[in-house]
Amino acid sequence: MRTSAPARRPLAVRVGGAAWVLIALYFVAEIVTARAWPRPYRVRTNSISNLGVSGCDGSAAARLCSPLHAVINSAFVLTGVLILVGAVCLRDFLPPGLLRRTALVLFGVAAVSAALTGLVPIDVDAHLHQIVATPTFVARNAAMLVVAVGLYERWRVFALWTGLCGLVGILGTAAILLPGTPFGITERLALYPFTVWVVTAGVAALRARAPFWLP
Repeated sequence: MRTSAPARRPLAVRVGGAAWVLIALYFVAEIVTARAWPRPYRVRTNSISNLGVSGCDGSAAARLCSPLHAVINSAFVLTGVLILVGAVCLRDFLPPGLLRRTALVLFGVAAVSAALTGLVPIDVDAHLHQIVATPTFVARNAAMLVVAVGLYERWRVFALWTGLCGLVGILGTAAILLPGTPFGITERLALYPFTVWVVTAGVAALRARAPFWLP
């Protein structure tokens, strides 16, 4: 796809694209938080939520002590904010109508769910944490499938990439429900495709001439 000088890109596209690119910082936050654990953090068996455990006080959660829990919990909240900002600012890349509205709702659900996950650590209220965290597993992957359909007519290659990420995320989500699967791996298969995709979408938006459909 042809690109143009940055000056020709609308401000909303620059803001939205930058917001989504910044979501890449989430991976940095996860690595930094995991490396600070007094015991080895095991990607295969430890959940992402374990990184946000805020108590190291001798309770049952102490074995999951995460000294830099504030880093990952802040990253959850920031990621939610950036998802929403990017979705609103980049909405004109999707055709107006039902697809755009559906995508915005799904991005909104994913954003709020991600942010609330950081505000309710699993050791503070495990039940509430599960309630607020679960929607993002569904919403973020469903959003990618909707976007893939919306982009297919005008941006076919990126639509296929989007659909692939959505499919992997859905398969990862389904794998969580299978007995005996390593939760740390399946959880990341469910969540990481969106995080990777949203960064590539931000880069693609920043390189695009302009939104394909104007309001």
